[in-house]
Amino acid sequence: MSARMSRPSGSARLGAGADLIGESLACQRVRQLIERMAPTDRPLLIRGPTGAGKEVVARRVHRLGIQPEAPFVDVNCAAIPENLVESELFGHARGAFTGASNYRAGFFQQVGPGTLFLDEIGELPLALQPKLLRVLETREFRPVGSTDALPFHGRIVAATHRDLAQMVRDGQFREDLYYRLAVFVVELPGLDQRKEDIPALVRHFAGQQSRALSFTPEAMQRLYRQDWPGNVRQLRNLIDQLSVLAEDSRIDLATLAHFLPGQPEHTDLGDELADAVLKLPGGDKLELVQDWLTDRALARCNGNKSAAAQLLGVSRKTVERRLKAREAQALELDAQLARGRQAVETGEFRSAIPLLRRASELAQDPLNRFEALRLLGISLRSVNGWLCPQAQACYQAAFEAGRDHADPQALSTLQFGLWASQLMTLSLGQARATAQDMLQRAQHLPMARMEAHVAMANTLFWLGDGEETLACLARGDLLGGARPGGADMQGFDLSTLALTLEGLAAFQCGRFAQARTAMDILHQRASAQHHTAFNRVMALQGAGWLAALFEATNQLAELGEALHTLAHSQELDFYQGIGRILAGCARAAQGDSEGGETDIRLGYEQHIQRDGGVLFHSFQAWQRGDILLRAGQARQCLNLIGQAIDLALEHQERAYLGELLVVRARALWALGEPDVAEQELRGVISTAMALGSTPARLAAAHQLALLLRERGQFTLAQEALARALRGVEADGGAPVLARVQALQQALLAEY
Repeated sequence: MSARMSRPSGSARLGAGADLIGESLACQRVRQLIERMAPTDRPLLIRGPTGAGKEVVARRVHRLGIQPEAPFVDVNCAAIPENLVESELFGHARGAFTGASNYRAGFFQQVGPGTLFLDEIGELPLALQPKLLRVLETREFRPVGSTDALPFHGRIVAATHRDLAQMVRDGQFREDLYYRLAVFVVELPGLDQRKEDIPALVRHFAGQQSRALSFTPEAMQRLYRQDWPGNVRQLRNLIDQLSVLAEDSRIDLATLAHFLPGQPEHTDLGDELADAVLKLPGGDKLELVQDWLTDRALARCNGNKSAAAQLLGVSRKTVERRLKAREAQALELDAQLARGRQAVETGEFRSAIPLLRRASELAQDPLNRFEALRLLGISLRSVNGWLCPQAQACYQAAFEAGRDHADPQALSTLQFGLWASQLMTLSLGQARATAQDMLQRAQHLPMARMEAHVAMANTLFWLGDGEETLACLARGDLLGGARPGGADMQGFDLSTLALTLEGLAAFQCGRFAQARTAMDILHQRASAQHHTAFNRVMALQGAGWLAALFEATNQLAELGEALHTLAHSQELDFYQGIGRILAGCARAAQGDSEGGETDIRLGYEQHIQRDGGVLFHSFQAWQRGDILLRAGQARQCLNLIGQAIDLALEHQERAYLGELLVVRARALWALGEPDVAEQELRGVISTAMALGSTPARLAAAHQLALLLRERGQFTLAQEALARALRGVEADGGAPVLARVQALQQALLAEY
């Protein structure tokens, strides 16, 4: 961890108490902003290129702030080891993890009422960002392994050289955290935007050296003309080098030449134009350039073909041939697109593919290209499935073509298909960015807004953020199964999917009664014969999934078999796999461990994984690992769970990460490694608390208490259970909760 804590000092070194040097207009504006923003306790975001002096600004804000005598803690987020980040920022309780022998105060506590400077905030791991958001929202934080919240009294100043807004769109930075940090924003200019300050900066840094330096006018002019990609830091480093290595303290052009890098070569204008054209979407770039030149020449000559030909340096007949060729191409495009559209409308998807592929090659204008690619993507998806790589490529290309031209509703529907493909492959960063873009575009489109909230909530669930999943559904007015049957843009009732997500997220957050209510409503919808087949499939999936979590074996067997049968009749391969997985869970719970484990494995491998999907991998691995462990196959279980954990971490999929870790610890215990198992279980409890996964926390505490009881450590076992039960609903019908409560009562009776 890279951090420094200091009191304000009089040092003038950059990053150690320096002030903003220079009188350029840009520099004056920054100073004025600082003076207005400093006397508050609100978060501040400093944006600017590397080496521009972001820490200088942060320290000036601190000195002019409400508590200038309080500590200034500088934390470099780019240097935080990911396995230590939470402990370093928030501290940890004794015994929170292996090696945590004493309580340690984190930086949020150490800073007191001072300023916590989070440099390079864009490098903060995505998994930690919800915790920072909660500190900003509640002014409280919890040390790792502690259930007690501590107050945060300080001010957060963050800085970055990265484009956080673009990172939000790319799913690499949380939008809600971005807006919390950017209450006040200081845009710090690079040195290229304030070159008139270079002489003052040079004199300032030269005055700090042990050997006084002076510069000839020619040398100063050379510094002024020089490019400074490293900004003020690079300039300061140059002065440091000159102070030590230059033979003479009077710096002239000849001396300077040995220390300055050569000027970058300027790119030829023709190369720049060619590179720009080559980056354009579409097929024949040469044809595209010819069209542009022809159209531009005709426009400049008011449609006069002879004048346009003279301007282009060709004959009039050449221009006329070009225009006729374009007219024939436009007629062919219209014909191919019309025939392709008709084929799609009549369900002849295979026949539509070559027609629409040709139309996409012919289309030059954005709207025709968007329509051709959209229909081609639908055809490829219908023939080859949601995860067809060609279909995904068509969706992406269509979206790029129509981003600024197509009807917003059509774009939204297209994006939902693109998002679904990304979710199936657990490309969660891309899925989140797509969902975020959908939300931004759907502000005044009610149906598209519903789609966008469902997409975002689904993504957040697989990222392991149950609380945010529920909050997202609430923002979309989708809790409680609201608006059933209200969306048909995707061919199914989105409220059923929203209700499934509500139940799953509520279960993960320990709101078991809410989850059970969602399961009951879904069961009712699955039984309603007036619903379409696909809507019943969606309801069966949700009800069955929740029945598996509640270990309702008989209900699960019924729902799993019904889902598999209905999905098979409708040729819905993915949902056949889900049905077989759920039926396998029930089969194992009814005593057929080998048959149940096989059903789960084949349901996943033959119907999901075979087509490139990895959705549900953690759930099926958790269930299979539990079955193998109960069947006495601990070594096979350990291998399976190890691979599943690696895959989950690779995809940042944390929905059932805690459950996988618990099964791994149980397997280690079964293999005769109780000490390692104990360490794992303590780590799982901390991980589950960080993720907000109540079932995983309860399961880990239950196993830890069993292990401690076996060793005769009854008091520690009781404490582990008591900590796990804090803040959990006492009654919700969840078996994982019932097991913890039963063991707690047994320990009280035994000890």
